[in-house]
Amino acid sequence: MADNYVQGSFAFTCSHAEMALVEEAFQASYDLQDGRPPPGPTPEFLAAFPPTAPDDPWSGFLAIFDDSDFPNFGVEFEGGNTLDQPGVSIISLWSMTDFQPGALGGLIRHCCQGTLRQAAIGFEWSFSCSRPRRSEFGGGWCTVFADRIEIETTGEALSRAIEGGII
Repeated sequence: MADNYVQGSFAFTCSHAEMALVEEAFQASYDLQDGRPPPGPTPEFLAAFPPTAPDDPWSGFLAIFDDSDFPNFGVEFEGGNTLDQPGVSIISLWSMTDFQPGALGGLIRHCCQGTLRQAAIGFEWSFSCSRPRRSEFGGGWCTVFADRIEIETTGEALSRAIEGGII
């Protein structure tokens, strides 16, 4: 038996309104994971995550997860104000076990459009194993733009490099 870990840690700045959307998304994910209906989404949240099913206001939000029955970002979340930039918040996200790059990219893309129109936000992650097993180590990167998310694993980059004769 072996344990697998997906780990990551990053921070980015955004507006206070964008951080409020991120906080609302985290609270909704906690409630939904615990089987509690979250309080009704704010109009701003519905604009960021338009429902995909007319009878479920949370359906647009749940669509960012690989498994909508398990809406978990897999990270610890901390938000606060920056000391040197009034009106700017800093969001820190980290995990040593279950970092979810796809869901986090979706969260940032939906909640931080104003910030993303100024510059992309990127992060890296790693995956490892408690035992030396083949193909159980690697990682990847994610870049979030206002109109798309790009994700690639180190395995994909390695395969491309080998096929192209770069190595």
